[in-house]
Amino acid sequence: MWYYTLNNQQVGPVDEEEIKKQVASGAITQATLVWTTGMANWAPIGQSSLASLVGSVPPPVTQIAPPAPVVYEDPEITKINNLWMWFWISLIGIILGGLGLIAAGVIFFIIFHKSWKMTEHEGSRANADTATAWCFIPGWGYYWMFPAFRGLAREFNALFDRHNILAEKIDLRIPTWMLICLWGSAITFGLSLIGFIVLWIIYTNKIKNAYIAVYQAKQAAE
Repeated sequence: MWYYTLNNQQVGPVDEEEIKKQVASGAITQATLVWTTGMANWAPIGQSSLASLVGSVPPPVTQIAPPAPVVYEDPEITKINNLWMWFWISLIGIILGGLGLIAAGVIFFIIFHKSWKMTEHEGSRANADTATAWCFIPGWGYYWMFPAFRGLAREFNALFDRHNILAEKIDLRIPTWMLICLWGSAITFGLSLIGFIVLWIIYTNKIKNAYIAVYQAKQAAE
């Protein structure tokens, strides 16, 4: 699917057939900027893989300066970054009185589920649904979070190695100590919750970054 600019506005996504129609109507010229997944930045259509569509179309007599290049972020990356932003906002609510705890937890598990979905493969110990749902089974969840959180880190690290993805690996000690601080809060009279929140932030950021790295690698391979 493609995006293009018209009257300084982004249009799309559209397929190649629609692009052909717009070229034929004169709405798209050789100077029109286009973008699709895999392109680092917007570029004139004449410098893209669609150049053949405008090869026989003469440029307009009166040239209008094209709009400034638009830095376009993939919608899927925008979604995961927005989830991370709202996770942070919810954490601020916790500091101000604990009101954001439920929201932060919900957003975290959305990111967690999406991340497991990204790493699923035949032979995985769990899939996205079981890895997430089993964390909420009374009693069992206390144990399951350890293999689920550590397992996600392992899956990402294995994907980095398998596909030669240049991304920072996730230290398995982060989710381990994160959960130790959480479940140990009853013994420490809540003091270890500070360590838990710090490690929770670090872990969530790392799986978010890993998700983006794997997603971009898969898009580049398509």
